[in-house]
Amino acid sequence: MLGSPGRGSVDAIVRHVSATYGREANVRRVGCRREAAGTEHAVLRRLLGASPPGHEVRYATHSLVCGLLARGPLVLAIGDAQWCDEGTLRFIDHLMRTTHRQPLTVLLHLPPGLPGPAAAAFHELATRDYCTVIDAVGLRPADTAQPADDELAELALHDPRLLEVARAAAALGSTDPDLVGALAGLPSKATGRLLAEAGAHGLLPGPVPARGTPSLLGTLPEAERERMRAQAAEILNDAAKPAEQVAGLLLGQSTLDRSWMRAVLKEAAAAARHDRPAAAVSYLTRLHAADPEDAAVRMDLATALVDIDPLAAREHLTHLAGTPPGTDDPPVRARAADLLRLTSLMVHGTSGTPAALDALLCELGPGPQDGPPTGRARRAPTTGTVPAPVPSAVPVLTDHPTERMVLAVRALRTALTAPGPEARETAVAEARRVLWSGRPHTAWARIAAAQVLALADDTATALDQLQRTAADSAEREETWAECHAASARALVLLESGRAAEAAEAASAASRLSETESASERSRLASITLARALVARGDLDRAQEVLLRLDGRRLDDCVWEHHHRLTALALVERGRGRPEQALRLLERCGAGLAAAGVDNPVFSLWWVHSTELLMRLGRPGAAARRAEFGMQLAERWPTARSTGLGLLARGVSADPAGCVELLTESARVLAQSSDRQSHALAELRLGKALLHRSDQGAPARLRAALAIAVRYGLTSVAEQARCALRSAEGRHTLAALSHAERPVAELAAAGKSNRAIADALHLTVRTVEYHLTNVYRKLGVPGRAGLVKWFPAHGPRPAEARVPGGTR
Repeated sequence: MLGSPGRGSVDAIVRHVSATYGREANVRRVGCRREAAGTEHAVLRRLLGASPPGHEVRYATHSLVCGLLARGPLVLAIGDAQWCDEGTLRFIDHLMRTTHRQPLTVLLHLPPGLPGPAAAAFHELATRDYCTVIDAVGLRPADTAQPADDELAELALHDPRLLEVARAAAALGSTDPDLVGALAGLPSKATGRLLAEAGAHGLLPGPVPARGTPSLLGTLPEAERERMRAQAAEILNDAAKPAEQVAGLLLGQSTLDRSWMRAVLKEAAAAARHDRPAAAVSYLTRLHAADPEDAAVRMDLATALVDIDPLAAREHLTHLAGTPPGTDDPPVRARAADLLRLTSLMVHGTSGTPAALDALLCELGPGPQDGPPTGRARRAPTTGTVPAPVPSAVPVLTDHPTERMVLAVRALRTALTAPGPEARETAVAEARRVLWSGRPHTAWARIAAAQVLALADDTATALDQLQRTAADSAEREETWAECHAASARALVLLESGRAAEAAEAASAASRLSETESASERSRLASITLARALVARGDLDRAQEVLLRLDGRRLDDCVWEHHHRLTALALVERGRGRPEQALRLLERCGAGLAAAGVDNPVFSLWWVHSTELLMRLGRPGAAARRAEFGMQLAERWPTARSTGLGLLARGVSADPAGCVELLTESARVLAQSSDRQSHALAELRLGKALLHRSDQGAPARLRAALAIAVRYGLTSVAEQARCALRSAEGRHTLAALSHAERPVAELAAAGKSNRAIADALHLTVRTVEYHLTNVYRKLGVPGRAGLVKWFPAHGPRPAEARVPGGTR
């Protein structure tokens, strides 16, 4: 917008947005500063409140914008844009191109003349098809009302050409006099004059690109409205406008009776396929409805649907690969068969067990093989202290649709079976190849690779990849992929002990699934939410969430079924029912063994059951279970698995040997990503030291409490607080002298001062002196307060106090 912006001008555009979408727009305004013109993303950070450094600001702000757009229309108004930094302008360009059909309006105000430091970026924006340059002086007031239907009827009687021009502009979504005149059948000069008059009457949608005013076209008969849109599409096509702009007018046509219409829809689908798959689906769906027998269109539609709605994609793929009806095109049939196997795995039509993954690999072929690197080398980053041996160069994979899928399936199969120490290195290397070799064919491959890294204790990379996948899927309107990535991220947060973040992420994933009417996708999120609630001590809500799930429909789902059993067991344990909890954990372990899953950190059933066996007085069975877990950990050596094995051994060991094992467990787990297990190791160690009256107990218990409070582990925090109170009590008792303690014990048992003096061969005055010091050191007002410090010596009915006894 050129010229003086003024609040009325901005309000006029906001009013247009609100009227077009039928909801009040959310407006964010910011003015640019000359001194910040050279600071990358300076305006973007102020406009949207994004704080991450470097390239991460783009992911954070894009996610924020998607969230705002989900709630309603959005206007981003930037004043004095000649001082806007180039990074913000390029982000706006990317944002406008990737939020196709979203209720987003970006207003940039410039004074007359050329912009300043970011002239090149402004030039690129001005050439985009979504950009319109307007003069603020010519804007109609913000309170200009849209005419009612009766006013339109009256206008049609007095000045039919004015209404015809306005309808043509609405159908075209443009106020270009040449285009509008061609549709209205009027000369360009006359059309320009009529457009100006129509704008003054409030007939035009506003100064920004319009999507049509319903009241203008809604009064026309359906046949006339369809004819006008078809003619508008033809005019735009002849004017070489972008295919997607033309295709938008063809979506509502009842017939595609001209060859150019199908050609435009195919061109628009091809242009949108990579960055805007949801738009491609709308174009391909219209083409498929026009010709259901076109196998190529149906295959493209199924491919675009995989990450949006895999169930719908599977229906199309089953038709193409089936016999009959199938298709006679061998390449299309082969592609459909490969993609059908993946979609069946995604929607649990195929079990996710290692055996099923093996069968899938056999059907898909060998996939990419290890060998000399090809293409440009790129080193994969490593995080944390967990060893992550990967090839120094990552081969760039080709664009074959199944190549990354095979690699992801192979890495996941290896991670689940954990056949030996070297298997972890292989699985991690293959997962990294999927993640660092460009966009995979589907989001499932990236999510599976991130899950492998999470199992290998590279949680930071896994969380980063899952967050990016969820944001990318939200940007591309891939609802299934976004829900799946968000649910997987919540589970990784939970497994790393970040209960508060996991609960929030799982709740958001569940809400997203419900919004998209896809309850099937929320099962993993719901299970994760229940486990996070258990860690936060909210057993009632956790049980309520689990009861809403139909367990019978999860039996073939490896991740959901076994994590649900673990969640149910943890609820039972929290309710004080160890036998029921143990039965559920044994069932979980048996199910994993039957499925061929031997990864020690896939489910920690063996750690939890070791503790329950000790609680039930079965130390022998607990020791055997701990050894079983340690054997699994040796086959998948990470800091987390090793530390958990040591923790289980320490829990099941006798008091003499447990401290050493728990000390080593706490040391190793401190190097892992699992904050909850680290806190538990510190807690168990603190309790063991407390049992031995070791002075190091409080420090360990405080460490456990600090970790638990930081990550929202309410249950662990409460246990640590109780143990700390006990430790502090013992420390206080240690302050009593050898002469004071027996006096205090007898007083707590209800003995009178005379009885205490006789029993200890002291004078009554000495007893009174000792008791005065005891009260002061323990901070109690009198004899009754001693009972909590010496509960074993509390008064019993048979031990009545001596009548007439004194203090």
